[in-house]
Amino acid sequence: MSEQANIPNYLWQSIVVTVLCCLPFGIPAIIFAAKVNGLVAAGQIEEAQAASAKAKMWCWISLGLGIAAGVIQGIVTAIGATQAAQF
Repeated sequence: MSEQANIPNYLWQSIVVTVLCCLPFGIPAIIFAAKVNGLVAAGQIEEAQAASAKAKMWCWISLGLGIAAGVIQGIVTAIGATQAAQF
């Protein structure tokens, strides 16, 4: 297997975290993920590896912020429900 085949593009992961987690930080993930295959095809392996690493980084950032936002929303909702039940 060639080195070119070992560079993941993270495209589907980028799309999933963009739709389900955090749109603003998922968009850069999609942009970098979309560049990987074209760079590999052009023989620009270092650039493809850099784009792949950036796509992965933005996927993790989007996932982390999406989870954090969900936890915060859950806490705020629980506090609101508790306050509403006291009245």
